[in-house]
Amino acid sequence: MTQITFIENNGKETTVEAEDGLSIMVAAQDNNIEGIKAICNGCCSCGTCHITLSQSDYDSASTKYSGEQQVLDKMRNIEPLSRLSCQVIVTSELSGAKIKVK
Repeated sequence: MTQITFIENNGKETTVEAEDGLSIMVAAQDNNIEGIKAICNGCCSCGTCHITLSQSDYDSASTKYSGEQQVLDKMRNIEPLSRLSCQVIVTSELSGAKIKVK
């Protein structure tokens, strides 16, 4: 299990124990984090699980593939460190990560 902190839009911080090998989206859903709608259920097609990471966490996260970037490119509120939480896999390298829910 890896400890990560979600920062919701209202500023509320919630630290959870996330299961390694699953997506950040699943960790958010399992812990009732507000703002991760995940309408497509993790199929990387809707963009409703948008998050941003710190530079170090972004660098430690699983590799972004072209399909994820295509979805992000269609969104209006992306930032340089934006990811889709359905595509970021929880690993020990993300221990202590602070994830902003967009």
